[in-house]
Amino acid sequence: MATSLGTWFTINLGRGGFCAELMRALPVGESVEGLIHLKGRDISFAGRVAWAAAGDSRLNLRARMGLCFLSVDPDLVRNLAGWEEGAGASPA
Repeated sequence: MATSLGTWFTINLGRGGFCAELMRALPVGESVEGLIHLKGRDISFAGRVAWAAAGDSRLNLRARMGLCFLSVDPDLVRNLAGWEEGAGASPA
């Protein structure tokens, strides 16, 4: 059973996965399923937590974790390939 992340912020995003900033990190190896909102669409993915770093609420620091994709909508891969090829392109 995959875990829901709730609301999180993406620090970076690539074809292999992404780094998320959220209130609490999940354990390494945890399965995750979710949606990435991109260009007005929700794109589904499944992944696994590759690494995690705890936050510190006393310092107002959120937790971070790296997720590697196990499966992802082909539209996301196509969009990311275009951004990586365009010099200075931003996935906004």
